[in-house]
Formats: sequence, C-alpha cells, structure tokens
Amino acid sequence: MLALNCFTNTMGIEQNPEGRQSRLLMWILRFVILFSVVTLLVILIFDPNHEPSLRQYEILISGVIVFLTITYILNCVGYYTFSAILLVSSALIAPWLCLFFDPAILRGDFVPLTYLTFSILLSSILLPTYITIIFAIIQITGLILVLIISPATPSFNWFSFLDYVVLTSVFSILANSIIQGNMKQIESQTRQLALNEARLQELSIRDYLTHLFNRRYLEETLEREIQRATRLQHPLAIIMLDVDQFKQINDSFGHPAGDNVLIELSKFFAEQVRPYDIVCRYGGDEFVLILPDTSREVIKGRAEYLREKVMSLTIPNENPITITISVGVAIFPDNGSNGEMILKSADTALYKAKHNGGNCVVMAD
Repeated sequence: MLALNCFTNTMGIEQNPEGRQSRLLMWILRFVILFSVVTLLVILIFDPNHEPSLRQYEILISGVIVFLTITYILNCVGYYTFSAILLVSSALIAPWLCLFFDPAILRGDFVPLTYLTFSILLSSILLPTYITIIFAIIQITGLILVLIISPATPSFNWFSFLDYVVLTSVFSILANSIIQGNMKQIESQTRQLALNEARLQELSIRDYLTHLFNRRYLEETLEREIQRATRLQHPLAIIMLDVDQFKQINDSFGHPAGDNVLIELSKFFAEQVRPYDIVCRYGGDEFVLILPDTSREVIKGRAEYLREKVMSLTIPNENPITITISVGVAIFPDNGSNGEMILKSADTALYKAKHNGGNCVVMAD
C-alpha cells in the first residue's frame, strides 16, 4: 500500500532542493524498475528452456527489482540520500556480480561491463561530485584489473573500451560539478526570494514609522481574537488612545518632533504589554491595544497605569517635550459583538475623554 501511495502521490513532495532531488530520484527509480521488469519478461519469453546462464541472470534481475522497490519506498518516506546511495551502489555492484556466474565475460564478452558507466552517470545526477569521483575511480580500477587478467584481452580492442569508460566518467564528473554549482545558485536565489517575500509580508502589516502593526493587521487580527474569546468564553479588552494636543506639538516643535513622540510612545507601549497582547498604530496619533483575557476591572487599572506612566516620559528634543494621552476602553462582549462595534465603542469612549479635557480614561458604556 505504501508503494502504491508513492507511485500516485508524486506531487506531494516538498519543493525544496532536497525535495526536487527526491522527486527526480523517484522518476529514475520508476524507469529503472520498469526497465528491469521488461528485461526479465523478455528473458522469460525467449528462454522457455531456462538455460543455466540466463537462469542466473533472471535471479540477478529479480533481486535487483526487489532491491530497487525497497529503495523507492525509502525515498518516498524521506530517506533521499540513503536511497540515492543505495541506487548508485546497486548500479556499481550489479555488473561485477555477472563475473561470478558468466565466464563468457572474462573470455571476451565485455558487453555487460559497459553498464559500469551507469553508476557513474547516476552518481553525477544524484550525489555530490566527490562521491562521483570515488565511484569512477572504483569502476575504472576494477575494469583495468579485469582487462589484465582476461585471456581475451590481446584479441580485444581494450584500449577503446577503457577509453570509452574513462571519457564517460570524466564528462559525468564535469556535468556533476556544473549541476551542483547551478543547484547551489538556484537554492541561494530561492532562499533570497523567500526572505524578500517575508520582508514584503512584514512591511504590509507594519507601520513604516513606529514599526508597530498597522490598521490592516488590526482589523484582521481583531476578528480572530474575538472568535477565540467567544470560543473560550473569555473577555477581550480594547484600549484606544491618542496624544493630547498633538497638532500643537507639530506646530510648536515641528513634524520631526511629532514623529519622535510617536516613536517613543510606540516603544513604551511595546514594553508595557504582555507577549500575546497586540499594539497597533491606528492612524495619525491614535493607537489601539488588544488585550485578550482581560476583564473590565483589570483593564481599568491597566489603562490608568499607562496614562500615568506616559506623563513621566520625556521625548528627546532640543526642548524636551512632555505629553499626555486620552484613553477610551471597550470590552468584548459587553460593548459590542464584533470588531467593528468594539472599535466604535472604544472610539466613542476616547471622544468623551477628549471632550472631558484629555489626560483621562473613559470606559465605554
């Protein structure tokens, strides 16, 4: 069943560098297994009498099919490197196994040994360059030893055969080096694209001046927090506040000083909230704090604490600036059943605080 799922779920592999390599290995194994099965069927069809030499080839090919199927399953469950080494190793060993049961090879039938290059080609596609070099050295060394001990070597054009294997190995190693270099470049570019996408995503939900979350993020997150509070039957507190006489600060000290006020306030609010609280710049000099699991009694004291601490802040400027804030507080579900209603209740409370002269906290009705 696992093997069937692997055959039918090719697109499920992650599209990271190893995932792409694993998918390539999957298709190579499919082809090699299919090729081996067809080869075995051809031998069985054209060898009804089961000649001893062909019988041994049937056993060898059957064992290869079983081995490759196991390798395929291991690749499907996430063992790519191990599976690639198993495949290349089997391609390395299989031609040499023929020497043990087919004496015709040493007598001059060197055709089965041409499959030595298959392991080098596979290694150049699936494994690092240094492993491909190791496999090439092993295969060429073994081939030289066979040519030395074979009695048919004097009557065989061994130089051309050896030259073919060496050239195939060299070209495979060069191709492997180029492929690995390209893969590293693609991987680096992919990582950079992911980082750029993450930065763009972050910029889309952050205020450019204060680096707090922006209004868009507030509206999306508030609805999720309300759903969570509803599910858990917990209250959710909203604090909306702005700077008293902020226009006068800009007019008196300049807009850079006004920006400093917003930046310092942002730092202060970020330091005062809990890790799971959310601080947003709502617009202009208005800020909104979302405090999950906070009751009316607790939020009243919390809002008063923030108001008092802001009065002691000193804004860096040629002439130090002291500020105060007006605060409106609303509670879910007491003051509204959705995000829009809660924000409207908090905004109404903030308006009352401003109307009362500022520097005070007003709870929504």
